[in-house]
Amino acid sequence: MALPYPFAVQSVVTLVLLGAPLSALGERYAVWRLVGLAGLCGGLLIAVTFVPVRRLPRWGQALFLLGQVALTALAQVLAPAPLLDYVYLALVLQAIALFPPWLWIPFAVGVYAVWSGMLLVATANLIDWLQGNLTLAFPVTCAIIAAIFYLRQQRRSEQVQHMLQQVQQRYDALAAGVREAQQRIMLEERHRLGQTIIGDVQAALSRTEQSVAVALAQAQSNLSRVEAAVSQTRAAAASAVERLRATVATLRQGTVEPPPGDSPLATVTPSDEPVIARPLNRVLTWVLPAVFLVLTISSAALEGPLVSGAFGMLLAWAAVLLLAYVTTQLISQPLLIQVGLAAQSVAILALAQLAHTLTPLLGLLLVLWQVAVRLPPRQIVLHLAGLLVGITVLAAYWGPERFDHNALLISTVTAAAVGGPLLMGRRQLERRKQTELRLALLNAEIEQQMAEVRMLAVAAERARLAREVHDDLGSRLVLVHLQLQLAEDLAAEDAEAALEQVRESREQLHLAWRSMLAVADAELPVRGAELRRALEELAASAVAPPCVTLILDGELEEVSDALACTIYRTVQEGVTNARKHSRATRVEARVVNLGGYVTVTVTNDDPGGAEPAASRPGSGESFGLVGLRERAEALNGGMEAGPLPGGGWWLRVVLPTEGV
Repeated sequence: MALPYPFAVQSVVTLVLLGAPLSALGERYAVWRLVGLAGLCGGLLIAVTFVPVRRLPRWGQALFLLGQVALTALAQVLAPAPLLDYVYLALVLQAIALFPPWLWIPFAVGVYAVWSGMLLVATANLIDWLQGNLTLAFPVTCAIIAAIFYLRQQRRSEQVQHMLQQVQQRYDALAAGVREAQQRIMLEERHRLGQTIIGDVQAALSRTEQSVAVALAQAQSNLSRVEAAVSQTRAAAASAVERLRATVATLRQGTVEPPPGDSPLATVTPSDEPVIARPLNRVLTWVLPAVFLVLTISSAALEGPLVSGAFGMLLAWAAVLLLAYVTTQLISQPLLIQVGLAAQSVAILALAQLAHTLTPLLGLLLVLWQVAVRLPPRQIVLHLAGLLVGITVLAAYWGPERFDHNALLISTVTAAAVGGPLLMGRRQLERRKQTELRLALLNAEIEQQMAEVRMLAVAAERARLAREVHDDLGSRLVLVHLQLQLAEDLAAEDAEAALEQVRESREQLHLAWRSMLAVADAELPVRGAELRRALEELAASAVAPPCVTLILDGELEEVSDALACTIYRTVQEGVTNARKHSRATRVEARVVNLGGYVTVTVTNDDPGGAEPAASRPGSGESFGLVGLRERAEALNGGMEAGPLPGGGWWLRVVLPTEGV
């Protein structure tokens, strides 16, 4: 069950409401009054334990607290037990946990007015009323400051924990959706490349097509100018081919810079924040001991007249306390801090003995404050044990007539109201620092993983684009170049045949343009059902040697689209390389689907038996073979290529049909 209030506040409120009826047992009240007090305190305890007050609207929270004020005032009328004063403090602590300062401060003033008025009515004596105020002022001040410190750390810890949960969710989403993140980044890179590199290639194609159109127009008006027009057009086509090669080289060999990504949801730097902020700590260093000493001396004066010697001793021990307190604030060595705290404890016990009242013992809250804030956990236990021993000795010396069960209850409640929030706030601070460190590490890991995902996605998209541009557009431009070369050879002998070749080259340019748009949109060039027809058209598109022989064996219509694309690109690469880089007169392309594997073999009869060095980048393979190997490996297949022993060139790709 979730508590209505933060744990420290809930604990103090519960302790006060349980102790209030017990503190009335030593008083001579009628039984019905005690039963009424117990009933009211029990009702308040049930309300603050089970009412989900933080879920109520602001006006509902205000009414809830005002109802508690009314019930507490009624309990004070029935049986003004000593611990009822701390029930009012519990109300203020609840308001601090629920409201901003501009609301809880007026509420606290109103609660004080109700308590003070009820106290004045109960005592009917101004001196007793003033002494009651002095007795309660210091512990209430310490408890409110401790609660504010605890709640501030609680809220900041919740904020950091919420930030950690958000970043953890993002980390989990990243781990579960790496594929989606890669797809998104690939689309972004595809769009960016479409506006730069693809645009340049399309511009080169457009210039080539315009050159072809101009050549056709000139040749049709004057057949004698066909040769010059074809030469000019061929030069434009050669420029487009060079631009294509440069584009593929840029995509393959260019440095991959990760594109900018989204920043983490939260960026937190682990802090070395002290338990209490330094400006506030400096204020408390002087305010708390000053308030305590003023209250102690005033309370001693109200208790009874002090002789000059006793008053001098009181001032002397007050000076010792102040000196020990200030000195303790200036040192950082744990052992010396222990000595300073021990000196303060002795001075406070001496003040209590000289003043003949329990009020100075509240100064031990000052020591408890420093113990909770400055000492390591083991030393806290040791020092608290020493304080208990000192209080026990003093109680034994005074006897039960001055140190009764009410004094024990009040000491327990005040110690819990001050020390509890401070210790828990300190724990919250330490946990928050650990959370901030974890958050910073998680942010760094997310940034690193996102950078890796971005780089891999960008590299994958560039490799895909390089493959498609080289395999599809490259083969079409090679065909255009061959057609224009043939047209140039025919121009002097048969102008009409030359013009026909130019017209066909223009059609190829149209196809190249559409191919470029498909590449930019990541469309597959061929589907499984279209594979046989596409391969036959590819083999029949030869306009000059070498002659292409196509052999298809097995069912090809049922293969997946990705597999069909790779088969098509393999045959296309083998034919294109034979046209570009060899003196082959014959090319044989064989596609066999047998035993769960598709084997694509392309051979040519080049007498040189090897690709020219110009086709091989620094990796030892042409860009086309690099892309083909990547395609095969992506489908769990493999590729081999090399010269044949008797002359010629051999290219083989083996692809599994299952699971693709």
